[in-house]
Amino acid sequence: MKSFVVIGLGRFGSALARELSVLGNEVIAVDRSEHQVNAVADEVTHAMTADIHDENVLRRIGVAECDCAIVAFASDIQSNILVTLLLKDLGVKKVIAKASNAMHVRVLQKIGADQIVFPEADMGKRMARILSSGRMLDYIDIGGEYKVAEVRCPAHWAGRKLRELDLRTKYNINVLLIKNNDRLINPSADYVIEKNDVAVIMGLENDVWVVSNEK
Repeated sequence: MKSFVVIGLGRFGSALARELSVLGNEVIAVDRSEHQVNAVADEVTHAMTADIHDENVLRRIGVAECDCAIVAFASDIQSNILVTLLLKDLGVKKVIAKASNAMHVRVLQKIGADQIVFPEADMGKRMARILSSGRMLDYIDIGGEYKVAEVRCPAHWAGRKLRELDLRTKYNINVLLIKNNDRLINPSADYVIEKNDVAVIMGLENDVWVVSNEK
């Protein structure tokens, strides 16, 4: 079990705190608004109303003992930056901060945020990829050079074994899963692709893009 502190309980922060708790983690949820805290109090380990700008308050909460702290609000950029800086100064192992624009991202990088979440930009890029592709159904940036995507298998793959298609050599991609109607299949090299199969693939961005636009 991991321990998290989620600071800021708007839509993003509340959803994050609830899901982390559902997944079996210890979650401390913090906000300045009593209303927001009460909304999640029964679904997390601890929920509290606190002055998030006070270093002593954050220390008493025990943020330094948590595996990860998430600054889950970005509407007040000055406050977001201050809280991120305080968490780093208090020695939190991993600090994730939400950003509202590209300049905000740069500032958070400068002050040492371990990971930056930019939901609006990430969602925009994901949607652009899906809309622009002929076959892509979903697209996930997992960080680094590699990407994961769901793609409808091209018609000329149907009836052929993965071994015959030799996708790793031809496209430099790996097939992680096959979705066959309602079934999820961990395919062997002898799996025969069916007409309406969807492949979950992983590879470098350009290679994933090529497969996603295969005729």
